[in-house]
Amino acid sequence: MKRWVWILLVALSLGLTLFGLLRPRAEQGLSVTVVRAERGEFVREVRATGTVEARVYALTFPRPGRVAEVRVKEGQRVQAGQVLAVLETTGEQAQLRSAQAALQALQTRAQAAEADYQSNRTRLHNQLLEVRRNLDLARELLQAGGAARSEVERLMRQEADLLAQLASLGQARASTQRDLAAQLQARRAEVAALERTIAQASLRAPVAGTVSSVGYLVGVESAGAASSIRLVEAGSLRVQARLPEAEVSWVRPGQPVRLELDAAPGQPLLGKVERLGVQAEVAGTGGSAVLPVFIRFLEEKAEALARPGLTVTARITTLRLASALKVPLEALVEEGGQAQVWRVDETTRTVRKQPVKVLARNLTQAAVEGLPEPSLLVSLPPEALREGARVSYRPVAPEARP
Repeated sequence: MKRWVWILLVALSLGLTLFGLLRPRAEQGLSVTVVRAERGEFVREVRATGTVEARVYALTFPRPGRVAEVRVKEGQRVQAGQVLAVLETTGEQAQLRSAQAALQALQTRAQAAEADYQSNRTRLHNQLLEVRRNLDLARELLQAGGAARSEVERLMRQEADLLAQLASLGQARASTQRDLAAQLQARRAEVAALERTIAQASLRAPVAGTVSSVGYLVGVESAGAASSIRLVEAGSLRVQARLPEAEVSWVRPGQPVRLELDAAPGQPLLGKVERLGVQAEVAGTGGSAVLPVFIRFLEEKAEALARPGLTVTARITTLRLASALKVPLEALVEEGGQAQVWRVDETTRTVRKQPVKVLARNLTQAAVEGLPEPSLLVSLPPEALREGARVSYRPVAPEARP
């Protein structure tokens, strides 16, 4: 009896095992990764690398001398015409005072000589007028028999003598004027030379800008190859970047740029495309062509961070769509020149191909049209995927970003 019981238990166990192995199973489907298409701002950028450039003035004194003052320091902002450094001018100032005093004495002497001439000329001229009146009267009396001829001749000699004195006075004046004019010219030239020398002792900023280096030391002679003050002109900072030829058609003057200096990571600066170069060049042996693109900084803080010669990465925004349906690039499939996606029906968990129109692409996403919102898409669709196939995936929240 026990043997039959054991036989029955073994048969029941085998039957249950076979039923479990052979019973119909629900289809699990192909395991895939899914992403969700989302609406939002779409930005396309192109990346270029380059260096910072600027108009830099190397300012030096036009004459040698010992430095008396340095009035600026590295990093300081200055205005056009501001004095940056000064040479010692004690000796020149003393010479200038002496030359100016000598010039003043000559001018006083010239004024006194002219005043003396005018006084003597007036005196002689008045005497000449008096003699001529007397002479006219004597001639009338001579004709009437009331005066002697000797009186007329005496007055005529006086007239000739006064005319000779006036002529001599004029010649002396001309000679004195020539002599004084030569001396005045020499003194004025001396004063002007000294004033010019003293003016050259002040080194001034030709434009507004920022001092990038100071090569002068107080008490040290200004001569020397390293002696200069370097000034970066305000507003002249820009970036010359190298743009790959494949992306040239997207770039236009005025487009916004995000700039990041290799020397200041994490401190992006804003800029804009100023202009494109006119001639491309080959990047390296056998490389593709690149075109220079010139970018202007838009923020004042760039002058504190950027230095001519520093390397920089430029990200140029070539397209910005305020509201676009965005699809990750790994969800796009190109077949026969048509872009498609594998769209997942979240109710049946089956897939089908959905043609879409690609408006633009960036490095990670594409802006598309022709896709219902919201849509769940297969990312990196496997080759085994077929139209209407059932798939399995981990649920994705509607607000999750791909």
